[in-house]
Amino acid sequence: MKKRGREKKEGLNEVDVFVGQRLRELRMLAGLSQSDVAAALGLTFQQLQKYERGFNRVSASRLFKLAQFFRVPVSVFFDGLDERARDAASGAPQADENETTLRSREALMLARYFQNIRDPQVRGAIRELAERCADAVDSGVPDLAVQPPATGRGAGDHQGGQA
Repeated sequence: MKKRGREKKEGLNEVDVFVGQRLRELRMLAGLSQSDVAAALGLTFQQLQKYERGFNRVSASRLFKLAQFFRVPVSVFFDGLDERARDAASGAPQADENETTLRSREALMLARYFQNIRDPQVRGAIRELAERCADAVDSGVPDLAVQPPATGRGAGDHQGGQA
């Protein structure tokens, strides 16, 4: 018996999956639900979900509308695609999809929180901490002893001003 509709292909197209991941990252960074974005663009949340997973291909006109909605250039949806293709062609090991998704989700959450920090000194301290942690990983140092920033008070001082 012949099935209706499009026949299922062997697998998902890597470019469609990549564009969908970028779409999901932008949505999460903006702190929006699939329903929020879908409603703003006249879609159902199921349609947006299929775009994000790479099950459905995003048309050029829809991609343009998405870029306008998120106020980013269309090229953002393709940033990093060349590197991924080169890594795949060279046989470089690919990160596990679950690990990549987790890292991406964590990075987006951190970016969203970081955007809400208005104090430049706090932002600088967080950037420095992140840089030190990354440098420690790159240099193979297993543990990083992070010292709190100097507050200008001596070790025996109390906030109440009495010793």
